Amino acid sequence: MAIVSIINQKGGVAKTTSSINIAASWAKGGKKVLLIDLDPQGSATKSVFGDREFDVTIYDVLMSGKHSASDAIVHSDVFDIDMIPAEIMLSGIDIQLAAQYGRESFLKRKLKNIANDYDEILIDCSPSLGLLTINALMASKDIIIPICPEYFSLKGIELILETIKGIRTGLGHKVSIRGVVITRYRNRKIANKVIQEVGENYNLRVFEDYIPDSIMVEEAHHRHLPIFKYSPKNPAAVAYMNLAKGLLSK
Repeated sequence: MAIVSIINQKGGVAKTTSSINIAASWAKGGKKVLLIDLDPQGSATKSVFGDREFDVTIYDVLMSGKHSASDAIVHSDVFDIDMIPAEIMLSGIDIQLAAQYGRESFLKRKLKNIANDYDEILIDCSPSLGLLTINALMASKDIIIPICPEYFSLKGIELILETIKGIRTGLGHKVSIRGVVITRYRNRKIANKVIQEVGENYNLRVFEDYIPDSIMVEEAHHRHLPIFKYSPKNPAAVAYMNLAKGLLSK
C-alpha cells in the first residue's frame, strides 16, 4: 500500500483531472483504490458523483471526534474506486486546525486504520500550501506534480520542494517525488524546453506520457466518466492509461 498526493499550488494544471483518471486507471488494472478529495472546491467529488450530497465528508473525518475515515467512504461503480468526498467547509479548516495539537498529522492518524485495506490511496490536494496540504504530505509516502508546460508552473515546483524540505527538517517526515507529469500538452518544442529545465534545475523525473489538451477530457467530467470510458481512443485516455502503469512501476 502507498499513499500518494497529487500536488501543485497553481490552479489550472489538471490536478483533479489527473487524480480521478489515474485512480480509475489503477482500478481498471486490478488495484483496489481509494481517492481522497482534499480540495475545498470538491472538484474531484463533483467529477465522480455530480451534485450528490454526502452525510460524512473528509471535513467531518478531520474535525469531528465521532467519525472515522471508513464512515466517509463511498463507492463509485463507474470509476470502480472508493472515495472520501470533500465539501466547502474545508475552506476554513486551516484556521480550525491551527490551534490543535499535532495539527499537521490529523489526516495521517485518521487514515491509519484503513490504509492496509487498499493497494493505492491517492489524495487530490487543494491548490495551496496551507495546513490542509501539509496534512496530505505528512500522510503520504510520495507525491506526483502535474504541471502545464509554461514558466509559472516551473516556479511552483520551487515552492513545493521548499515545503517538502521544511517537512523533513521541521517535522521529521520524508516525502519522495515519483515524478512530474506534463499536462495540457500542445506544443512539443515548449514541452521539451520545460522538461529540460525540470531536469537541470530540479533533478526530477518527468514522465514520458504527456497528457494532451483535449475537449474530450472536459466532456468526460460533465458525464461523470473517466476519459478511457468516455472516449477510449482519445490520446488523453491512452496517455493516462500509460501514465498510470508507469506510476505503479515506479
